[in-house]
Amino acid sequence: MPMQVHPRSCPRQATGFTLIELLVVVTIIAVLATMAMVGTPKIIEKARKVQGLSQFRELAVGFAAFEADNNRPLIPSEQCAAGQDTVYGNPGGEYSNGIVVAVLGGVGENLPYRALDYNIKEINPKEEVYMIFKVADKKRNGVTANGLIHDPWGRPLMFAVNAFKSTNPNAVLVDVNATTPGKNDSRLDTNGLAVYSDTQPREESYVIWSYGKDGKKGGEESRNKKIPPYNGSDDVISWK
Repeated sequence: MPMQVHPRSCPRQATGFTLIELLVVVTIIAVLATMAMVGTPKIIEKARKVQGLSQFRELAVGFAAFEADNNRPLIPSEQCAAGQDTVYGNPGGEYSNGIVVAVLGGVGENLPYRALDYNIKEINPKEEVYMIFKVADKKRNGVTANGLIHDPWGRPLMFAVNAFKSTNPNAVLVDVNATTPGKNDSRLDTNGLAVYSDTQPREESYVIWSYGKDGKKGGEESRNKKIPPYNGSDDVISWK
């Protein structure tokens, strides 16, 4: 029988990356890192708008429960008697959004925040709890220690509540009060704070809004307009 000769197996030499291959890998990593850095802020902002809308939905449940239980709008007694719509959270305005927190959350003990020093019982005589508020994380997206509620960007939320008609039995409800906007009329008046050229509140019982990351109404390109559009802005609203 002929003898079979097997070739000797030679050990394979270890090969490394060439300089060109290393440069290609480094370039790919740099491109991916750049894409991530450019895309991440947009993703974060989109996530915050989603958080804002989720926050609005939770508040809507609290508002609905309060109105159903008390058969009255969530506004101070003097505003209710006058039939005048009320805005909460307007910087420099008369009514803080902490009133909304105190009314819906109840003024009880052991709260993780300090309830606003206001006569809440006149609005919520039953002192019922209609909502459990989330404590803000780094002063964002919840109630801070001072009892104010903030959006995902850390700015105070704004609310407007429709009073519809006053407690005066002789008051007449109209569609729009041109002389005294928001008084004894169906149209919700927000002092212009929530009016955009392409959308605005109408006959809602209440609305909630936030000016978003920059804290200014409308988008950057529309600020020179008297009434900026909502479309293209970073604002968040509850009625659209």
